[in-house]
Formats: sequence, structure tokens, C-alpha cells
Amino acid sequence: MDCVTSTTEIGGATLVSVIVENPHDEPARYRLTNELDGPVWPPRRRGYPERGWDESGYEGVLGPGERDALGYAVPASPVDPPARIAWTEPAEVPEPSRDTRSTARSFRDPRPPRSVFTSPRWERDSNPLETGDRP
Repeated sequence: MDCVTSTTEIGGATLVSVIVENPHDEPARYRLTNELDGPVWPPRRRGYPERGWDESGYEGVLGPGERDALGYAVPASPVDPPARIAWTEPAEVPEPSRDTRSTARSFRDPRPPRSVFTSPRWERDSNPLETGDRP
């Protein structure tokens, strides 16, 4: 596995960017570990860490010739290298399935936004029925 990293320090935290590439002819599972002195703050979706992330790094699978672009933050100063590939092993790449559940998970949250249920304050404050004014 090839691993290229870069860092940016912002306000006491380090943002780490990683590109991992599988140059082999076989699919491979890999483990990316954080080398900075602090816990990994992984990317989140709806408040939960993205799949594959934990407090010390990321685990994923790449097919032959595929790349992954990863990023995370750590509350620590940068070091070189900020991340490394800890191990790799042969893996099987599952065929993409398009069953009903996986298709439904790919859509956004179906709930309407809160603004649909509450009127803006200016509308509530100037309701002509409450003030006795006629339109």
C-alpha cells in the first residue's frame, strides 16, 4: 500500500489528509494508524463516526489500483509522518448490491425541515386576526 500524507495545524488541532493507494493486482484490507499524540477525531455523519473509523485510525478495503482519500483531526501538534499503514492483508471486494435497504440508505433524511412546522417570528407577531386589524 502506498500512503501519502499532509497536515495543517489550526487552533491547537492538526488536520490530517491521507491518500492510500493499492498498487497490487489483488484487493487488500488495510489499517491506517494515527501517529500523532492524541485521539483521532474522525469524519462524522449525523453525529456518528463514519464507517471504518475508531479512536486510533481507520480500516478499509481497496480493490486493485483503487485509491482512498481520507481525512481526520487530532488535538495535537503535527509530526512526520502523521499516519502510516500498520498492516495489510488479502481481502475480497464485495460486489455492490442494490437491494432495497442499501438503496434507501443512500437517500437523505426524509423528514421535512423544522421551518415547515414553525412560522417565522414576524408572522406570529403581526397576525391580523390577533390584533383586530383587517387586511
